[in-house]
Amino acid sequence: MSPPTVVLAPGGPGLGGETLAGLPLPPGCRRLVGAGDCGPGGDPFAVQTDRLVRLLDTAGAEGPVVLLAHSAGARPALRAAARSPGRVRAVVLVAAQLRDRTDHPELVRERLDALDGPLRETARRARATTADRAPADDDELRELLLADLALTFPALGPAQRGFLAACARSWDLHAVRAVLSGRVPEEDLAATAARVGAPVLVVNGERDPWAGAPSAHELAAALPDGRARTVPGAGHVPWLDDPEAVGRLLARTVEEAAPA
Repeated sequence: MSPPTVVLAPGGPGLGGETLAGLPLPPGCRRLVGAGDCGPGGDPFAVQTDRLVRLLDTAGAEGPVVLLAHSAGARPALRAAARSPGRVRAVVLVAAQLRDRTDHPELVRERLDALDGPLRETARRARATTADRAPADDDELRELLLADLALTFPALGPAQRGFLAACARSWDLHAVRAVLSGRVPEEDLAATAARVGAPVLVVNGERDPWAGAPSAHELAAALPDGRARTVPGAGHVPWLDDPEAVGRLLARTVEEAAPA
């Protein structure tokens, strides 16, 4: 049997594949990336879904495939899995949720108070900026997005700062602006999830203020074959906080999807 392929769906929307470079996947896996960047006026979720479907069609004809999405990448990943029955052996959704909400607002307040210097002030501005008042300047918008994302980390160490740097390099702001503008069509993600036939593992960080354990269990319950796992002490990018725990979950999923 060919080695398993992991098709990656970065989040954002509009983040590049380098944000997932540190994922602790088992050795031997082939990686393919379907990102959600788009041009002005585009729908990043539709673009990313189409890219993922094409990758699944190609890779699924060659051997076992695991589809792995992070954060906002879960939406196009579920769409692609529903459109590609039989092409994907398993799906892993990391830091994912069924509906846009904040699971633990108290953590956001706690981390905002813990920040200092310019980052704290930028994070305060990010929290106070509404979608209809997003800055027109790209550099300012990127700065606000990164400061807001920094609040999802239990600690802001070298690994977390490296992730933010990868976001800064790769973030396609056309995708962000499309979502902020409200022109991206709403969808019933629960109905999409109900059409996914492959087993799905939802892995959320216990200390993720955006998508913690409540979101993990809600999403898993909407799937025909869904399981939820929470990584203790981890935030919105749980493999940075506990790579060993996340690595074990990914290794088990790949092994089940592509037994030797």
